[in-house]
Amino acid sequence: MRRNLSIANRQLQDTNKELAETGKIKEVYIARYLERCVTYLDKLELYRRTLAKMAMASRIDDLFKTIKSEQFIQDERKNFYTEFDKSFLELFPYFITSFNQLLLEEERIEPKPGELLTPELRIYALIRLGVTDSNQIAHFLGYSLATIYNYRSKIRNKAIGDKEKFEQCVMNI
Repeated sequence: MRRNLSIANRQLQDTNKELAETGKIKEVYIARYLERCVTYLDKLELYRRTLAKMAMASRIDDLFKTIKSEQFIQDERKNFYTEFDKSFLELFPYFITSFNQLLLEEERIEPKPGELLTPELRIYALIRLGVTDSNQIAHFLGYSLATIYNYRSKIRNKAIGDKEKFEQCVMNI
C-alpha cells in the first residue's frame, strides 16, 4: 500500500512538472503572439501615416502607386511565415524528420537553404495543430482553396501505407 502511494505520488509529481512546463510554453507563445500583433499594428500605423503624408503633399501618383503595390502585403506574409515556422519548429523540432518518415523515401521534402518550412510542410504543420479545414488553411496561408487541395492530394499520394489515414498519422507526430 505504501509502495503504491509512493508510485502514485511520483507520477503526480511528474504530471505537475509537465503541466508547469506546458504552462511556461503557453506563456512564451502568448507573449510572442502579442508582440507580433503589436508590431503589425505599428507597421499598419506607419503605412497609414505614409499614405496620409503623400495625400497631404498632393503626391497623387506616388499615393496610387503605393496603394496598388502588393509589396507591403508580400513582406508581411513572408514575416508571418517566418514567425509561424520558427514557433512551430520550436514546439515540434522533429516534425520534418517525422513527417518525412510517413513518405516514400524518394518523395521526402527538405526545405531549401534559408527556408524553415516549404508550403507543403506548412500546410501539414497546420494540420498537426488541428487546423484541418482546407478553407481555413487557405485563409491562414493566403493560398487558393484549389492550391490547398492540390498540395494535400499530392502529398497524400506520396505516403507510405494507408493514404486515408495519412493525415491522422501527421496529427500524431
